[in-house]
Amino acid sequence: MLAMAVAPLPREIIKWLQSLDLSYSVKNPKRDLSNGYLVAEILSKYKDISMNRFDNGTRLAAKVDNWDQLSKIFKKHSINITKQEIEPVIHCAPGAANAFLLHLHNVLTKRAIRFHPPKEQEQDVEAYRRHTASHRLKANELSHIHDTDERERVAHMILGSYLEERRALKVADAPVILAHQQRQKMGRSRKNMEITSKEEVQDSVQVDEVRVNALSASAAQLRGKQQQGEQQQNSGSAGRNKLLLEVCEAVTSVGALAGMQQAGLNVKPATDLLRPLVLDIFSESEELIKMIDTKKDAVVSFMEQCKLWPEEISARVFDTFADRVKLLVDTLTKSPPEFWKVWSTFFPALTDFPEISRVFDSAVYLFKRLGELMREVDPTLTQQLITDVGLLSLSKELSRAPEKRDNLCQIIYCYTQKDTLNHLLVLRALKEKVKDPNVYISCLSCLVCIDASLNLLDEHFLDLYIYYALMAMQSPQPKIRVAGVSILSTITMSSTQHQSIVALIPSFADLATDDWWEVQAQLLILCANLLGKVSVAERQECNLGDVEEGSASGKDQSQGEENFGNADVAESLLAVIGRLFVESNSKNVLQVGLSALVHLLADYPILLPIFVSVLLEQPVKLRQRLLQPVEAGSEGGESTRKRTYVMGSSSRLYEERCVSSLWPHLDVAKTFVRQLEASPLDHFELEHVEVFMASLPENFEEHEADEWLDIFEKVKQYIFVALVDPDLHLHSTKIIKRFWLCPVERIATRSIEGSKRTLLKALRLLYRNLAQGGVDEAAVVQFLRDLRNRGGIIQIEVTMMIESFRDTHPAEYAGSQLDTVLA
Repeated sequence: MLAMAVAPLPREIIKWLQSLDLSYSVKNPKRDLSNGYLVAEILSKYKDISMNRFDNGTRLAAKVDNWDQLSKIFKKHSINITKQEIEPVIHCAPGAANAFLLHLHNVLTKRAIRFHPPKEQEQDVEAYRRHTASHRLKANELSHIHDTDERERVAHMILGSYLEERRALKVADAPVILAHQQRQKMGRSRKNMEITSKEEVQDSVQVDEVRVNALSASAAQLRGKQQQGEQQQNSGSAGRNKLLLEVCEAVTSVGALAGMQQAGLNVKPATDLLRPLVLDIFSESEELIKMIDTKKDAVVSFMEQCKLWPEEISARVFDTFADRVKLLVDTLTKSPPEFWKVWSTFFPALTDFPEISRVFDSAVYLFKRLGELMREVDPTLTQQLITDVGLLSLSKELSRAPEKRDNLCQIIYCYTQKDTLNHLLVLRALKEKVKDPNVYISCLSCLVCIDASLNLLDEHFLDLYIYYALMAMQSPQPKIRVAGVSILSTITMSSTQHQSIVALIPSFADLATDDWWEVQAQLLILCANLLGKVSVAERQECNLGDVEEGSASGKDQSQGEENFGNADVAESLLAVIGRLFVESNSKNVLQVGLSALVHLLADYPILLPIFVSVLLEQPVKLRQRLLQPVEAGSEGGESTRKRTYVMGSSSRLYEERCVSSLWPHLDVAKTFVRQLEASPLDHFELEHVEVFMASLPENFEEHEADEWLDIFEKVKQYIFVALVDPDLHLHSTKIIKRFWLCPVERIATRSIEGSKRTLLKALRLLYRNLAQGGVDEAAVVQFLRDLRNRGGIIQIEVTMMIESFRDTHPAEYAGSQLDTVLA
């Protein structure tokens, strides 16, 4: 493979750097220049630049931010340095930093240095250092190509050249690989085994699913700490092949438990530990005892007839196993064959029962609990077992049952060590077992949530997930596109490096025209999450600008440029949201959008009119779910429920939030009133009173009193007409009480004074239409009685209003029960 030999920096460049008195010396240009901080410091010696704006960090976000600022500085001072020169420096390309320093020196000092780089020469690069396809795509800045067709053409060219290079490398490596495999088949000599260090043996242990090494012996042999003779391998080969066949058969494998060889170590078999638990439960009923096949082990008999037992009994057995699973940990960590037995025995519960079954939930909990406890005792062995034993059967079920993928992925990670490297190793092993790339991408969309919750989404993981997300969004299958967008959404919410997703806006913005409703729903969530991150970044920048105001002459200009960049991003995201969040769209998409966008209403008031309009147009049940009050005891003061909107084998769960506890109440109420003024109504319908009631806060603020009184003045006519409507009466009474009984005295007194005449008109309307089936008079009388019983000023005002009605409409009063209110 051709590789460029990197020559050291010329002596003149070294002397120049030393003369600049930098904060630290340049020892490794490739590493020291990658984040751009040192370049900024060099520029500050020649130009008026404030170093306070630059972050000397290694995070991707810090690098991108530093080089974006440097690009603006280059442009401002007419320094001819292009992105094609910058990108190799960021990605630590060989020789790029040296060439960049040479160019920068020539530009700043106006003195040219002759430099003859070494010729390219043949050099072997280790396999683990070779570029991946995602690295090649990332290095070529595809996200900056706005034309979709051109971006796809360039991507195909890059991947094509990459695949050609990989094929050439495989051809070149083939003799070495074949020789290595032949040496493995022949076996190592005793002398070579003796000189191999323990650390090397431990690191190189790989148990293949086709050729399992020493599973009939101890866990220590699995780790490679004991020698394996040819006689042991030959004698154990038949048993291992049989064992593999039994585990691969998910349904019939339970019958293999009794015929398996016992562990070589002095450990108690798992069946002996579990049998008393099963028998203890079955002994409670003679009918259950009769169902057990006495010719077989009790555990095996239970599993073979599990689907015939009552569901509550089967679930109880699995729950009991999970509670006492600590009894198995010592046996399973000392004897891998016992782990194979337990796994092959209980795995059919994950395949035979549907996702909604209690038995399935209990079985999932058992496997997860077992993995967590084994990982605490021996994390390395536990991960090796799930990789070589569990993934083979799990991969089949992941492909067969899309609705179970989330639970099965959780099981995988319960047996995996909690760090980036080991999660990457397990993902690689899962990819080898799952042959269908679409299934693998769907699994990634589940696993990324777990990686995010464990704060493992570093640059390596981001490259992997973003690469497969981009692949998924180009898939012709809508469910795969949904998975790709959901991966990006999870990364946005859980990673501090949301700028990596910002760069992909041109890639996913076109999905706004997608015909599949769930793609649109996931895209709405992604845009809402990303817009929320941008708004937080803007607030932080503004706060930082207020604190450091006047600290540097160039600070204000730079701050304005950064905010302008955020404004462009926000405008692009709002444009995508505007194409999706319209009243004519699917009700499911709108329901998802209402929950996703409610957090943005305070920062982006432009969303308020369409938000209120969409909420009013939602079906009754969907709207009422979003307006339900916060549940008692909910964490974080926020009521969140997860629901599916379409029945199916792979429908996703979507969070529904109580929007009335999250939105800016006064802004929503003002928007509601403005729309009411623009399109007046004859009377309120159910959706109007529900939305207006939800827009009222639990406690009014004193400084907002005038604004709330103005809102009440504009809607009071509708509210008191609703008081005598049988369908809207209860909502109307709640709204009136919220204003009349408000703790803010100004709102209470002025709302009562301003609505006396309106209440009298409502009472006259009530008794005029009483015979035509209006609201029950007793309900209105009870409402007035409750208000009068409050005492104080409200008692006086209600008494005066009833007496005024008696004087102005004596006939209606005589036929009413209003006199009972004054009694």
